[in-house]
Amino acid sequence: MAANYRLYKNPPTNGEESKGELHARIVPSMTVDINYLATEISNQSSFCSADVKGMLEAFTSLIITHLKNGKNVNLDGLGHYSVSLKCPAGVTKESQIRSGSISFKNVNFRCSPAMKSALSSMTLERKTSEKKEVKTEEQRLRQILNELQATRAISTSRCMAINQCSKEIALADIKKLIEQNKLEKVGSGRSVLYLRQLV
Repeated sequence: MAANYRLYKNPPTNGEESKGELHARIVPSMTVDINYLATEISNQSSFCSADVKGMLEAFTSLIITHLKNGKNVNLDGLGHYSVSLKCPAGVTKESQIRSGSISFKNVNFRCSPAMKSALSSMTLERKTSEKKEVKTEEQRLRQILNELQATRAISTSRCMAINQCSKEIALADIKKLIEQNKLEKVGSGRSVLYLRQLV
């Protein structure tokens, strides 16, 4: 599978006239969420998606805890996480700073050499069309069911991604498939997934 990109002209700098140089940007096909990752891992292992999601959430919670306690976190194959801080503006002397005035600024991420090496061989294709394909309801429903041939569950965000539609349309499609007894809702709140009904 290839990643899509588009070309954009660089903006002029320091009031100079633009030379028309181009740069490339990835066009994301979707945003993978924790539910989607849990389903993928479940399909490739003996763990159910709920167990995998629980482990991923615990994993995230522990990383946050270690960062809060002033530790750096290094994940082999992924990268290095650390916290950056900010001081009050205009301060020039240490005596002007109280510990309570120092606060969290951001999380810094440094990609690992292993990840950079793996991504260096990614396949890229130029996406030239700016127009979104507008699918009919029948096409969208078929696309959702086709997706469920490969995976046991699907999320609302995944329905939005594969059909390039709004959340409202995705939820309407899901409701239709539930009414047709082709989907079953499991979970609640942000943990909702939809399972394919076996007829």
